[in-house]
Amino acid sequence: MMRRERGAALLLVLWVTVLLATLLVGVAAASRSHSQAALYGAERVRAELAAEAGIARAVAGLRAPDLRHQWVPDGRPYTFAFDGVKVRVAVVDVSGLVDLNAAPAELLRGVFQAAGVAAPQAGQLADAIVTSRGGSQDHPGQPFRSIDQLARLPGMTPALFNQVTNALTVYSGRNFPDSSYSGALALASLRGMDAGQAAALVAARRQRTAQRGAGNGQAFGAVANGPLVAGYGGVVERVFSLAELPDGNRVGLDVTLRLALTGTQARPYKVLDWRIDSTPAP
Repeated sequence: MMRRERGAALLLVLWVTVLLATLLVGVAAASRSHSQAALYGAERVRAELAAEAGIARAVAGLRAPDLRHQWVPDGRPYTFAFDGVKVRVAVVDVSGLVDLNAAPAELLRGVFQAAGVAAPQAGQLADAIVTSRGGSQDHPGQPFRSIDQLARLPGMTPALFNQVTNALTVYSGRNFPDSSYSGALALASLRGMDAGQAAALVAARRQRTAQRGAGNGQAFGAVANGPLVAGYGGVVERVFSLAELPDGNRVGLDVTLRLALTGTQARPYKVLDWRIDSTPAP
């Protein structure tokens, strides 16, 4: 009888030991998971702050009094390090983007075709935009308040939206963009060329020194007196700031700003649109 009791007690002790070991493993795993989550959260905040530093740096560059140090808003990249984080910033003057509320249907269709959409579908999407903003006798139209509204348009897919969003705006009010600031999709539509040719022109433009008075001659107010080289922009700019941590994690900001007049220190800009984890600049 004593041997049986001792055997049962030993077995119970073994089971309790196994159970405690299992619990300890679970606690350790949970603790490690929480630590990793906290570390990820801290690194995420670090990257977001670095991306915001890119926005601040862009504002300072755009408002620099000396033109030699003033940033050019045609999408050319500017890079710097912030607290060990690599930051890449590009600014695009909204005059170079296609305005959803003002661009004619043929220009919108060209943007979609340059993005690889077949002509019939591109035409349907362009007509849907024009109809949506203009309305009909039974359904009054509403202007696009944000480019994100385009994602809800019939026939628009997430992949296509991500591809064309950086070429679009709702803040320029121009029916034709100024190609000296445009990215490849907008330029391809303006010039009637394929996206590859437009991308090559844009890349070459960003390697040249900016000049005043550059324009495409097709946008109202533009001056057709020089090559395709951007000047120094207007007052509404779209800033793309991408912060990359050493481990490869990224945070992207896509911010549209209205700059204050030079010399205004109290409020140098107003945020019109703020998007996080955006796609790279055009």
